[in-house]
Amino acid sequence: MERSASRRHDPERRDRIIAATLDLIADHGTAGATYRTVAAAAGIPLGSMTYHFPSREDLIFAAFERFADETFSPLDRAMAASDGDPVEALTRLVVRDDGDVRTQVLLAELYVLAFRQDRYADLLRQWMRRSSAVIARRVVGVSPRAIDAVQEGLGLQRWLAPDEVTEDVVRDVFRALIPDPETPPPVPEQE
Repeated sequence: MERSASRRHDPERRDRIIAATLDLIADHGTAGATYRTVAAAAGIPLGSMTYHFPSREDLIFAAFERFADETFSPLDRAMAASDGDPVEALTRLVVRDDGDVRTQVLLAELYVLAFRQDRYADLLRQWMRRSSAVIARRVVGVSPRAIDAVQEGLGLQRWLAPDEVTEDVVRDVFRALIPDPETPPPVPEQE
């Protein structure tokens, strides 16, 4: 009796389900993440899926909420570095993602869902607001939303064409956009 009670109480089950869902989406797209495939990948009984996620849509959304939180963390850490130059922090962030196919695929899947469903578009809007707020704490004189958009675009382009979008190119783009805090802005000439 005690053994079955411990099998039913599995506090990490929900996390395993979400992790398995993200892995399946990365490998097979959202269509590949069914209750059956997720249960098998997470090593849980199929019948317990609806206990944690009443619908497949709830499951997929919870997985992308987790993905958004996990993907946001590196930006937050990079920009929070107290002694770091924001240009270098953003450059390292873009370059660090080299070869991270899983993140790129999950991000692409999330973008597709956001184009089709408001729930996912709202999730991306929250992510963008959060990113802009973090960037705004370190960058002045330019729109944090613009910096975030450039950072995402550079990440995608670097992933697709790493020989062309080199680390130096990434750094040069950020240097062109972000004013040096040590250099005073130019004073307009008076007539």
